[in-house]
Amino acid sequence: MTAELPAQGRITVAGRTDDAGPAPINDALAKARATTVRDHLVRARPELESAITVEAAGKCCFAAPNDTPAGRARNRRVEIAVGHQAAPP
Repeated sequence: MTAELPAQGRITVAGRTDDAGPAPINDALAKARATTVRDHLVRARPELESAITVEAAGKCCFAAPNDTPAGRARNRRVEIAVGHQAAPP
């Protein structure tokens, strides 16, 4: 997966959680997830370190309803977004 990341551009690693539990705990879990993925990416591709930012949002941005175990599991995730830099004119 790390080989697919571009050598230039911005990379955002966003941690997410389900809606179970208190918001401060979910925010901490979301940040820990994102930070762990960022650390893995930097170990694999050290040249990307300055391009990566970490974002965390606990009870936010759900991928599935939180009313089933399967839905909550889908919401506990990390998303990686790549913003490509525009080519110079």
